Amino acid sequence: MQVFRRLFPHQTAAELAIRTGAEIRHCERGLAGDRDLGSAFQAKLLQSDVGDKILDAIMGEARPAWWVGFKKQLELSKLVKAQAELGRQIESMQRGMAE
Repeated sequence: MQVFRRLFPHQTAAELAIRTGAEIRHCERGLAGDRDLGSAFQAKLLQSDVGDKILDAIMGEARPAWWVGFKKQLELSKLVKAQAELGRQIESMQRGMAE
């Protein structure tokens, strides 16, 4: 629950409901510790835009080889995406300067 509050410091239950399709009340009860949110709820979170952060929190301090490799691949993927975006920006500026 601490991870959810860290990721969504404002309107935590509403943010969880948006990402999982669960009722806000269900999310509120889970955050209060009154209800187990369940594996389907967790699966929806893993499939959401914050899935990488949720998985990182679940893994905690565990560092099996597959996890280390996975994290490196994620970082590499982000860098490649950023590099491609910078390349597009450079090309756009170069075209603008040539005109």
